[in-house]
Amino acid sequence: MAESPVRSVDKALTVLQLLGERGPDGLSLVDIAQALGSPKSGAHLTLSALRHRGFVTQDRESGRYRLGGETLRVAASYEEKLSFRTSLLPLIRRLSEEIRQVCHVGILDGADIIYLEKVDADRSVTVGSKIGGRNPAASTALGRAVLACREWDSAALRAQLGGTKAGPLPGLGWAHLRDALEQARARGYALDLEENEPGIACVAVPVLLNGVPCCAISISTLAGETGPATLAGYVERLHALAAQYLVPPLQLPSRPARARRH
Repeated sequence: MAESPVRSVDKALTVLQLLGERGPDGLSLVDIAQALGSPKSGAHLTLSALRHRGFVTQDRESGRYRLGGETLRVAASYEEKLSFRTSLLPLIRRLSEEIRQVCHVGILDGADIIYLEKVDADRSVTVGSKIGGRNPAASTALGRAVLACREWDSAALRAQLGGTKAGPLPGLGWAHLRDALEQARARGYALDLEENEPGIACVAVPVLLNGVPCCAISISTLAGETGPATLAGYVERLHALAAQYLVPPLQLPSRPARARRH
């Protein structure tokens, strides 16, 4: 393995690995210092920093070190967020089967959307996405659905998406994106009408985990055979199926009052 560019961070991570492998028995300061190849004073400094943030704890009687509650909390949080992928798959399979369109689950990662799941339609609707692939969040309904869950000032949106003064992507201006996000908040769903892929229209709804947006579900179809009413109908069906398939802490946001009247 190549030498770490930041040795102090590497030592801290090595300590976490050692304590994780050791389990509840923990390790003494001498054990850890020997494993790190460091003097006891240096190992103690690393352990003190980890204890300060709760990633390591020390038994008062034996003096041995173990993984702290913060390490377990971070691992549990990560596992919880990954589990929604499995939970949503039956929902999008049923949705795709009923409406005969391509359905995705995607998460926001920086300026991109990553596709976690994709269910193809049982007819000829070809969409260029693939599981594990990325597309710009600014141009996709999936990305817009997640972004629309909060209000953004200009600096924060630019920090999230990058881009230039003109816009997040070539041909996509900031004003257009802001309008798209505002409309998504008002409707309860986001649209991408051939902005990410020629010939393909998408509609997407965010998914909440413990009340916080964790991902979005999208429906992709041929733009030439789809109108606004059809896309809105897909959203209606998604909400109906979500009521059957999703259990807390996963849920779709409540639909805006204006959207429920239509």
